[in-house]
Amino acid sequence: MRIHAQLIATSAVAFFVAASGCTSRSATFEGYGEDQVWSAMVAAARSPEYDDWKVRDNEVYIDESGRRLEVYRILKRLYVTPYSDPRKEEEEWRLQIVLTHDRSLDAPAVDFTARQVSVPAHVWREADRYFAQVRTLLGPAASPPSSTPAPTDAGASVPTPPPLPEEQPADERPAPAGQQPAEPPEQLPER
Repeated sequence: MRIHAQLIATSAVAFFVAASGCTSRSATFEGYGEDQVWSAMVAAARSPEYDDWKVRDNEVYIDESGRRLEVYRILKRLYVTPYSDPRKEEEEWRLQIVLTHDRSLDAPAVDFTARQVSVPAHVWREADRYFAQVRTLLGPAASPPSSTPAPTDAGASVPTPPPLPEEQPADERPAPAGQQPAEPPEQLPER
């Protein structure tokens, strides 16, 4: 009986640790500077954009020195599906968003963590929405430097191909090598 109680207690502790864990997602922003990404992160946290939710409450704590955001957000919506009654839904988010650096890519990275018990797929959806908004605010990435060397002679010109020959009517074109010239179509009798 004592082993059974220990097993139940161990299982309960394991379940509690697994259920209370945070869910995270990260994204790397190649082609942007850290200050650019930080500004876009703050703007996306302060003014979130949702297609199907209304933002009821959005509190954002900004830690400039640590490049960390703490977000508390409440979302509401009226969810309507065919053949069922509309239902009111509410989501509450406690988020920590941190700007880091990905050393392998030498680019800024953002770590998005939900600080509550939540379904991982819901957290990933919220993180992907946030990352998409940050990318929209950043705009197109700066293109990486070209690997082809630039010409050193300032007077050197870029070679251009010769002009194309004038277009000839189909009747006057020579037949390609190995083919017989096409015979003109037979004239139909007039009525």
